[in-house]
Amino acid sequence: MPDDITYIRKWIKRGLSKDGKVLDFSGKGIDHEIAMELAENVALPDLEIVYLQNNKLKDTALEELAAAEFFASVQELWLFDNKIGDAGAAALAESSRLSRLKVLSLYTNRIGGEGAAALANSENLQNLETLDLSFNRIGDAGAVALANSPHLNRLKVLHLDANGIGAEGMHALANASGLKSLATLNMMYNRIDPAGLEAMQNSERLRRLPALKTDWLIADD
Repeated sequence: MPDDITYIRKWIKRGLSKDGKVLDFSGKGIDHEIAMELAENVALPDLEIVYLQNNKLKDTALEELAAAEFFASVQELWLFDNKIGDAGAAALAESSRLSRLKVLSLYTNRIGGEGAAALANSENLQNLETLDLSFNRIGDAGAVALANSPHLNRLKVLHLDANGIGAEGMHALANASGLKSLATLNMMYNRIDPAGLEAMQNSERLRRLPALKTDWLIADD
């Protein structure tokens, strides 16, 4: 790794769209050290979409990036296929830089119930419209927190595939007190729990969703 940040300038030149709104840093091998360099040296005031998927981002790296100035105008943040856990999710939730965020993609990481709860309870993420947590580890605790979120009232799309969600989480989603704008819920590859499945099948709210993807069929009336 060079001592200066010439490599970052080259990445920006190659990855930044002509209008300065989209930055693609996917597959760059970004780790904690590089994350620190990015957080300290990059300011792109017109940035709206950032691709950081397929890197080596762990919680410590994300804690650096979450407070970075170049996130202040970002509306879409793609962080799938990294090594982000609960602390990293909490860092995102606690960052006032992300108050404009509408799309947050975190699938295929290591986020558990605590991380999902941090996202659900974040005032900074109240403008989110799409949240993808598929292929994580949020379990029932995470599903309950999201279902009853006091802040995710603008969320329209929620992906929770393959998260080990069972009866408790399914009951919470069937009777959610939050998620007032939800239109799409993806729940494939979770635990096959008869009581939980029945609760979701009988949920009038879920029946009214324009899009619901599960491992079972909800029959029409």
